[in-house]
Amino acid sequence: MRPPLPDIKRLALRGKHTDTQGREATEPDPEPPKPPPELALFFMLSHLENDGPVRLDGVKLSVSEVMGLELDEPKLGAFAGSLNALDFPVQLLVRQHPPVLAALRGTLAEAQPEDLPQQTKDAADSLGRLLGNLETREGILDRRFYAVCEHNRMDELHGLLVRAGLGVFPLAGEPLRLLWLSAALGGSPIERDEDAELEVEVNRRDIRIGERLTRSLHLGKWPRSLAPGFLQALMATGAPMDLSVHLGAIPSEQAARTLEWQKVRFESAQSLSFKRGRSMSPEAEIALEDVSRLRDEVQRGRERLFHASLSVTLHAEDAETLKDLTQKARAHFAATLGKLDNLAFRQREGLLSTLPLALNAVAVWRTLDTSSLARLFPFSPPDLDTRSGTLYGIDLRACAPVVYDPFDGTHLNANTAVLARSGSGKSFATKLGVLRGLCRGVRAYVIDPEGEYADMARAAGGRVLSPGVPGQGMNPFVIDRGDSEELLQRIGSLRRLIEVMVGERLSAERRSSLDHALAAYYAEHRERTGFRDFYGFLEQEGDGDIAHLLRPFATGSLRHLLSDEGDDLLTHEALVTVFDLHLLEPELRPAAAMVCTETVWAAAAQDPRPRLLVVDEVWSIMQHPEGAAFMVSMAKRARKHRLGLQFDLLSEDSSRTITGHSGRALLQNAAFKLLLQQDAAAVATVGEAFDLPVELQRWLLSCPRGDGLLLARGNRFPIRIEATPEETEVIEWRPGPRH
Repeated sequence: MRPPLPDIKRLALRGKHTDTQGREATEPDPEPPKPPPELALFFMLSHLENDGPVRLDGVKLSVSEVMGLELDEPKLGAFAGSLNALDFPVQLLVRQHPPVLAALRGTLAEAQPEDLPQQTKDAADSLGRLLGNLETREGILDRRFYAVCEHNRMDELHGLLVRAGLGVFPLAGEPLRLLWLSAALGGSPIERDEDAELEVEVNRRDIRIGERLTRSLHLGKWPRSLAPGFLQALMATGAPMDLSVHLGAIPSEQAARTLEWQKVRFESAQSLSFKRGRSMSPEAEIALEDVSRLRDEVQRGRERLFHASLSVTLHAEDAETLKDLTQKARAHFAATLGKLDNLAFRQREGLLSTLPLALNAVAVWRTLDTSSLARLFPFSPPDLDTRSGTLYGIDLRACAPVVYDPFDGTHLNANTAVLARSGSGKSFATKLGVLRGLCRGVRAYVIDPEGEYADMARAAGGRVLSPGVPGQGMNPFVIDRGDSEELLQRIGSLRRLIEVMVGERLSAERRSSLDHALAAYYAEHRERTGFRDFYGFLEQEGDGDIAHLLRPFATGSLRHLLSDEGDDLLTHEALVTVFDLHLLEPELRPAAAMVCTETVWAAAAQDPRPRLLVVDEVWSIMQHPEGAAFMVSMAKRARKHRLGLQFDLLSEDSSRTITGHSGRALLQNAAFKLLLQQDAAAVATVGEAFDLPVELQRWLLSCPRGDGLLLARGNRFPIRIEATPEETEVIEWRPGPRH
């Protein structure tokens, strides 16, 4: 029999109460709070206050979300140091469930520009369908980490976790309520229909909550030794689960006495065995060695002992799926000589142990030392799913969507470096990023030396400009003189541009003369300016030698590169603009690329808004000292005007770029680095530059096309770039009939 339980809405009360008719009270009731409803009683919850849940025993808790970190030895050492300073009970909770991306889909739909062509709109709509598919795709999970303790210990716990290098964010208000609802009912934290009826049925080996089945298991037999990544391998099985580690420190004096007593007991057994002419068993000898070593470490303060308990609650839609998930979890622990107990007739206790209650209802403990407990490290692997921005790929390790917004202000900047070999999917990944950006209102500009992006731009409703062709000239000499700092920086950029245009590094005397001419020109000219006006100024009042060097750009074959004949980029800004340089001679492309880049910078300086500037094969600019200085300066200043700079490097160019001073500076000013398949000759240099382990370097040599390593927020994310057929249609579009 499954009696109906009270309205789930009562579970979400945060410091409020209702009167006997169910109406919300407007004034605080001086009388003691009424008993909680049956459903809250089942979950041992008295009520939810704004800053923490309160258990039935009156203990108020603090629940904090913890940001994941990549697992390595230094982080394990820092975590162990924090554990050594812990002297109160703590619950570490990992929740992984299928993601709910409805809010992200809605945000992307609202951000779609109204002027999208139909083909591009279809591609944008297909991304929404892909996000919906990820919600139900097997193995795709939303993983979150939490730490729970008594409320009065919250600051101490936060300090210890921060000391271990972890980001900690206390939950309060609506996020706390959603977490508790999702933990109680199973699934990811989402808004639910709180007025719906809910039934709970407790069986021998599982619990049915609404339409979902849960099964709780407890680690009864622990492995003798725990390897780093022990829990990460379990979570990688792709099972929806809640995993909870309860721990409490044993006082050092008590731990030392206990270990000394165990040591004496083992030594007595050893002495007795020798007297009888027998030797100790190998297991007993190992145990004696472990106890002796651990006693010495505890007495020296290097180790501590903890009571620890590990419980797992699996979630499934039906009994068959639950059975399969149980077998996978058992097999993982069996491979390490551990054993999960069934908790027959104790399913409620197991479920309570995996709720954010800081309550080990199973009441079974195992004694662990600091080093063993640190190897559990339940805050890994990290994910890059901020639920803001757009989808960039699938995290192959965390089995989670990679979703972020480079322009949301939480990153160092919006710059991205892409390093790859030919044929690794570099252009496809870049085009996909451009397409998904413009579908949410991010204007894109592409410096395209080989004409690879022109067809995609036309299919996406953008435009293609060919610098040097009559009527398509650029005018980077327009400067907003209202900002004196911007004027000074732009004059420096134009000086470097002119040096690249003339194809040589000017002498100190000529550089000084050019700088003086630029400053004098912009101090005098207040109206709209252009290159020809500046050239005329040089001829009349400036340095005649510099004017002579710039003559091809004023009256010669390149006179259409710098002109006012084309549409103003800011006034007539397209969804995506491609500067197609393939008609120019290779030696002229660096100057043309800098002209286009400086023109985009002028537009960004006048109207800051999210924009993406893609510079393909940036090495062609970086090979010139002034071009390299120009790119580094732009990378540093781009964030000021909400401009994201993305530059692509072929693997054969990578070693030359990242070993040079300017190349390192450019990469250091990119908050995101995407490493696709690498060339064998360059992978060692790339690995050294980005501190990649040997196994990751080997993976980058053989990873499939479209797979790569994303470096962001101090972590490494192996990702797979996935596009819909509609997006691929736009990216690979070619003019003319298609067969």
